[in-house]
Amino acid sequence: MKTKSIHPFFSYLGYIAIAKLYSYTKEYQKENLVEPSYIFAPNHTNNFDGYLIWSLLSKDYDIDVFMFKEFWNNFPKLAPLLSLFHVYPITRDTLKKEELETEIEKLKNINHSLIMFPEGRHVDPRIMFHFEEQHLKTIPLGAFYLSAVTNKPVVPIYMEPQKRFQENAVIYGTPLYPKEFDLFSKNNFIKKKNLLLFAKAWLKEINKLYENSESLCERKMKEYPYHPKYFDATGKHHNTLKDPNRIIKYLEQLKLMEKMQEETGIDDLETLCLKCSIPKEIYDLFLDVHQVYKECLVRHK
Repeated sequence: MKTKSIHPFFSYLGYIAIAKLYSYTKEYQKENLVEPSYIFAPNHTNNFDGYLIWSLLSKDYDIDVFMFKEFWNNFPKLAPLLSLFHVYPITRDTLKKEELETEIEKLKNINHSLIMFPEGRHVDPRIMFHFEEQHLKTIPLGAFYLSAVTNKPVVPIYMEPQKRFQENAVIYGTPLYPKEFDLFSKNNFIKKKNLLLFAKAWLKEINKLYENSESLCERKMKEYPYHPKYFDATGKHHNTLKDPNRIIKYLEQLKLMEKMQEETGIDDLETLCLKCSIPKEIYDLFLDVHQVYKECLVRHK
């Protein structure tokens, strides 16, 4: 049985105004949702994703949404109003258990759900699907940790990069149950490696949804847009250092550099750039981007 604690006026107004009038959203495979509650885990392509997925799900579920904490700092007058819509702050990149304690108690209720973007930020699908192992090492594990400690299934959701006043697709995947991943040790500690396997299963399901999206929707899917405003004159991303979008253009060369570094033992970045035929004019940028890349790779080690 599904319940709602968000006022029906807000939820249905959001559904009509956002999901139907503003984005013309079509939902696919919603028949996969058979439990009274879930942790809904979409991919994340732009700032509109959170509003859209909330508008689709809040009319059917008693549901909370996690939004990055910086919003509360950047918009101090607006942010408190979000609690009316069950939107709450969370720190990206680093799992802070104290921010999750209230939500954990709520999720123990059989009818309570949560929307949480596992990647924590906007990510181009080219990184997600073409560089899976690298991308997995950048994913915070909060959604999967919450699933483990509350025994809530995770629903992978593929969200097409949204464009206003155009048809957009949201595709629900097969729910992933935490019991399938042997997440707890004999001492009742969570196994980090198995939590990563949980994240990998989520990414594989998102990938499958993406691969089947065009045949399911019977049209070509929109690609992730390039936003020049995200970059300054040198091409550096203005956002957080761990944002994978900074390295889209250079990921192939970075992987080649890493492989060459392992094979030759060369640590000098300038030498590696020359051997990998990286143009001199972007060498300084590579110094910065290579460091970001290395930080991403060690996050879960």
